[in-house]
Amino acid sequence: MPVTISPYLLSTYQLLKSAFPNGIDEQSYYPLLALLYEEMSDRNLAEVISQYTNQSYESVLNDIYRVASTDISSLEKISKLREYLLDYDYQKWLEEG
Repeated sequence: MPVTISPYLLSTYQLLKSAFPNGIDEQSYYPLLALLYEEMSDRNLAEVISQYTNQSYESVLNDIYRVASTDISSLEKISKLREYLLDYDYQKWLEEG
């Protein structure tokens, strides 16, 4: 099934596809939400993550709310993920936004 994603979210989808070619692993999921939440709206983040993971939009949005309201992801995990994403043009993605 082809992915239907808003054009303004395509670069984010490509970042995810490059960094997580086999899907987002469980250990990276919440730190990734926390990291991207700093740069994206709740709804846009939910849309792109739900498209990439094939989870429901509502489920991802609830996970985003959880990340935003708790300290489920440590700063250390988020920092390590940020460093990892730099190898996949995360800095370029930040500059596009």
